[in-house]
Amino acid sequence: MLHHTTNSSTDLLIRFLHIVIILSFTGAYLTGDIEEWHHIHMAFGYTLGISLILRVLWQFFAPRLAHTQPSGISRRLNVIKPFVKRYGAQPQQWVSPAFLKAASSSLFQLSILGIFCLLPLTVLAGFFTDYTHSHSLKEVHELFANLFLTSVLLHLAALTLNSVLLKKWLAKRMFWGEDPHSWFTLFASVLSLGMLVAFWLWYFS
Repeated sequence: MLHHTTNSSTDLLIRFLHIVIILSFTGAYLTGDIEEWHHIHMAFGYTLGISLILRVLWQFFAPRLAHTQPSGISRRLNVIKPFVKRYGAQPQQWVSPAFLKAASSSLFQLSILGIFCLLPLTVLAGFFTDYTHSHSLKEVHELFANLFLTSVLLHLAALTLNSVLLKKWLAKRMFWGEDPHSWFTLFASVLSLGMLVAFWLWYFS
């Protein structure tokens, strides 16, 4: 039986897109320097772009139709700002357990902001590089991709540190969430999967 929830920030579609983004970026990064796999590299890049569009749309529709509250920019900044305000002028507290917990949480949110800022820049630079065959744009694309990877590594490091400090593996919720979901969340997830499968079938047809 499907239920409505009003406070989940990691609903079914969020978890699905999270996995798609992980796999797409990994695939795109590993195939980026292999000329024979350029077509596959571009497919992964387009998948990243589509996933980002779906994520942005879900940010708008989820509270209205699925009754969930995906974390947006303001919620993430609300974690970072108090940390900077509290500890920025108090370096004597930088070795305290409370500081480490707050720092890891803030870095985690900062890395997510970095990922979602760099993702469209990386995809667009890759698209225009493929379209124009410009060497300069290729270098820009590689720069954004490496910055994207840096944000991902920071994300993983902050997640691991925060999990150790809280003595709870926080990534579990993103992959195996137990929150109930509405019929619209399920419908949107199936629709998103269908769109991505249709894109890959069309791209390689």
